[in-house]
Amino acid sequence: NTPMNYIAIDFSITSTAICVQNHQELKWFNFVSNLDLNKKAFSCHKELVELGINIIGYDRNKPKDIEYTDEQVFKLNNSNYLSYTIINTLAPYINEDTNWAIEGYSYGSKGNSFIDLITYNTMLKAKIMRVAKNDIQVYAPKTVKKSFTGNGNANKPMMVEAFKSREDLVNDPLKQYVNSQSFGDNIPKPIDDLVDAFAILEFLKDSI
Repeated sequence: NTPMNYIAIDFSITSTAICVQNHQELKWFNFVSNLDLNKKAFSCHKELVELGINIIGYDRNKPKDIEYTDEQVFKLNNSNYLSYTIINTLAPYINEDTNWAIEGYSYGSKGNSFIDLITYNTMLKAKIMRVAKNDIQVYAPKTVKKSFTGNGNANKPMMVEAFKSREDLVNDPLKQYVNSQSFGDNIPKPIDDLVDAFAILEFLKDSI
C-alpha cells in the first residue's frame, strides 16, 4: 500500500513553484526562466540552492522583432519544453495514487500575458493528465489564502508570516531559511511562490 503522496503547483511562466510531499518528507522545486545564479536578481535562488532546494532554470529567450506566427510557434514550443522539464523532474515522485493540485487564475487577470499564462498552464495540465490517475484539483487563490492565513486577500508578507508561524517543519531547510530572514514587505523571489505552493499543498491535504 503506497503512502499518500501530494504534488501542489503554484504556476507562473517565470517562476513555477512546486511543493511535493512524499511519505512525510517535503521536496521543494522552483522552475525559473533564464536563471543566472551570478546575477543579483537571483541572489535568493543561489542561497536556496546551497540549502538543497531544487532551483531549475529553463531557457526562455524569445527572439526580438519576431513575426506573429513565429512568436506563436515559439510560445508553443517553449511551453511544451517547460512542461516536459517539470514532469521529468517530478517523475520520481509520481505514482498512480499521487494527488495533484494547482492554483487557478486570479479574476483580475487579462490581456496578452494572461493568454500566454493559459497556454503554458494548460500545456502542463495536459502532461499531468497523461500520468495522473486522480483529477487535478484546481483551487481559487482566495480560498487557499483564507485557509492558510484566515484572510482571503492576504498579501505576500502575510502568507510568509503564516508559514513562519507554523510549529511543524522543524527540520525543513526552506522553513529554517525563512525563519532566519527578516524580509519585511519585500518578499524576494522565489520565497513567495514556494510559500504559495506549500499553502496549496496544505489545502489539498485538508480537502482529501
